[in-house]
Amino acid sequence: MNATAFGGKPQEIVTSESLLFDAAERVGRIREGRQALHLHLSKLLPQNREDAKIRIAFRMFESMVDMFRGQMFLLTNNDIVLICKDARLADLDAIVYKLRALFSKDPLTYSESEDGEDRFVTFYDLETEYDTFFSVCADLVNLAKKRVADQRTAPPVQPLDSRNLAQVLERIGATDIGGVVRRQPCIRFVDKTKAEVAFQEFYMSIGDLQKVLAPDVNILANRWLFQHLSQVLDLRVLSVLQDAGFRKTPAAFSVNLNVSTVETPVFQQFERAVHGKAGIYVEFQLMDIFNNLDLFFRVRDRLRRAGHKTVLDGMSPITLQFMDAELYDVDFVKVAWSGDMADDVVTSDIQRSLGPVGMDHVILSRCDTEASIEWGLQQGIRHFQGRFLDTMVAAITMAQCDKASACTLQQCNSRHAVISGRPRVECGNNDMLDLFPPLKISK
Repeated sequence: MNATAFGGKPQEIVTSESLLFDAAERVGRIREGRQALHLHLSKLLPQNREDAKIRIAFRMFESMVDMFRGQMFLLTNNDIVLICKDARLADLDAIVYKLRALFSKDPLTYSESEDGEDRFVTFYDLETEYDTFFSVCADLVNLAKKRVADQRTAPPVQPLDSRNLAQVLERIGATDIGGVVRRQPCIRFVDKTKAEVAFQEFYMSIGDLQKVLAPDVNILANRWLFQHLSQVLDLRVLSVLQDAGFRKTPAAFSVNLNVSTVETPVFQQFERAVHGKAGIYVEFQLMDIFNNLDLFFRVRDRLRRAGHKTVLDGMSPITLQFMDAELYDVDFVKVAWSGDMADDVVTSDIQRSLGPVGMDHVILSRCDTEASIEWGLQQGIRHFQGRFLDTMVAAITMAQCDKASACTLQQCNSRHAVISGRPRVECGNNDMLDLFPPLKISK
C-alpha cells in the first residue's frame, strides 16, 4: 500500500512487520548469542483475541527487552516477535508459561501441529536458524501488505445487533451445524493403571462457527444477543447428536446447555432418543445459573429425577474462592487445570473449597501434561479431560486399529474430535473412532 509523500512521490506505509524485517536484516550481520521468539497470537480463536489481553502479553515482555538488549514487535495480526541477545531459555520459557496461562481457555495454548510443533510459540536460535527466521519475517511483510489491501476492499465486520441477528439465525437453519460440533472424552481413572471413558462431551467450536455462519458479523460483540443465539444453537446441537450416525453410541453424552434449554421439547426429544442407550450429563456455566437461580434449581431437580447428571462448568481456583460450589448441589464440578495449582498454598485452598463437594465429584479439565494428571490423582480426583488424555486415547486406538499404518497420531487425534466432515471421512475405520477403548497405563 502506498501513500503520497512530500513532493508527490509515493511512499511505502511503514508497518510493524516492515520494521521487524529491517531489524532482522541488521541482526544477520552479528548473530552470535541472539535468539528470536514468535508468539502466534493471530491463531487464537476470535473471542480470545481481546485487545486488553494482547496488551498485557506485550507488556509482559517489556522486562525482557531491557534485560537482554532486545527489540519487540506487535504485528498487525496481533502476533508478537521478540529479538534478544544472550537470553536464557529458562527465562523465555517462564514468560511463555505465563502467557499460556493468560490464554489458557484457547486450544492454541495446548495443541500441536500435525508434525508435533508447538502452535503457540516458535523459538529461533539465530546463530543456526537465522535463514529460516529471516524468511519468516519476509513472509510476514508480504502478508501484512495483503492484509492492509484486503481491509481496504473488504466489507467491515459488523457487531451482532438485532438486525443482523435475524440473518445469522436464518443461516443457522440452512447450515450443517454438525461440522462445527466437537467432542472430547472425560476419562475416569478406576485406579492408577486403568481408566475408561465416563462420557463424551459435545460442544460448539465458536471459531469455526464464526467462519461458517457469519464471517461478516462479530457474534460475540453483544453478550445478551449471543445468549439468545446460543439458545438456538443448543437446539441444533441436540438435533445433530440424534442424527450423527455413531457406529458405537457413547456410554454417556455430555452437552453444554443454557439452563432454559432443558425445558424445551427438543431436549425432551433428545432424552427419548438416547433413553436406554446412553446416559446424559448437562453442563451449565456459572453466569447462566446466576441469571435465574430458581430456574436452575428446578431444572437440576428435574434432571436428577430423570437419572441424568449435572455439571457446574468453568470453575477455577479464583472462582472457587468467591463462591461455594457445594451450594449448587450438582453431581460434578469442573475445574480448569493451571500450573499454579501445584503450588502448596493454592493446592490447600482448592482442597478446602472442594472438600465439601468431594474430590470424586470433581472433573479436572485442560489437562495437557502428565503432571496435571498426577496432581489430580494425588488430590483424589478421578475424572479428567484434556489434550494429554486425548493423545493417549488416539495412541491406544491406533495400537488396536488395522488401518493405523495410514495415519499419524495427530490425524487420529483430530479425527476423534469431530463427528462429521472431511477428517472423519478420511478415517479408514470409523468403528474405532467411536469405540474409545479402555486405557491401561503401565507403571
